Formats: sequence, C-alpha cells, structure tokens
Amino acid sequence: MTTPARWIRFNLVGIAGFVLQMFTLAVMARWTTPAIAVVVAVLVAVSHNFLWHEQVTWPGLPRDGRLRRWLSFHLTNGTVSIVTNVVVTTAVMKGLGAPLLAANAIAVATASVANFVVSDRFVFKHRPA
Repeated sequence: MTTPARWIRFNLVGIAGFVLQMFTLAVMARWTTPAIAVVVAVLVAVSHNFLWHEQVTWPGLPRDGRLRRWLSFHLTNGTVSIVTNVVVTTAVMKGLGAPLLAANAIAVATASVANFVVSDRFVFKHRPA
C-alpha cells in the first residue's frame, strides 16, 4: 500500500542518491564526455538507492525475491533515470545554456515521480509465495 510516509522515505533516499549522483557526475565529467558521466553517475545512484529502498522505503520484503527486485529496479528505474537524465540534461544545457550540474538536477526531478510509481507498483510489490 502506498502511503505518504513511503513517498517521503522514497524521496529522502532519492535525495541521498542525488547527492551521490552529483558528486559522481562532477568527478566523472573531468575524465569523460557529459553523456558518459551522466550514465555512470546514474548507475551509481541507482545502486545506492536500491540498497536503501530495500531497508527503508519497502522494509520487510522476503529476501528470496531480492535478486529479481534488484534486476527489476535496475531495468526500470535505471532505464527511466538514464534516458531522462541524458535527454533532459542535454536539452536543458543546449536549450537554456544551463551548466551540467544544474541541468542534471532538473532531469533528476523530472524522473523522480515515474521512478516512484514503477518502484511501488512493480519492483517492490510484495508477491506472496
């Protein structure tokens, strides 16, 4: 069941993941292209977020479904995040002339609602044995 408390926990985990993503993005941008830096930063944040969502946002799920949830989270949230981050970051940089980190912050906010819905309805949905 989706609750306001779950939405708040989801966003708190997301904020921590966002900080990690921005740090990773800033570091990676020194060594590679913005698009590759965004992909690496998103993957780091998605891994971080999965671990925390398992413990904080959707606690108490059976361990036996963890591998399925991890793969599902990376496929769904990872895909939504990477596509949204690359497309929106690039568009905001080119269209508005915004710097990389500001453009990526806008992209992260854009992806957050879709990621919550996918996580709540599919990834972390309890499936009784």
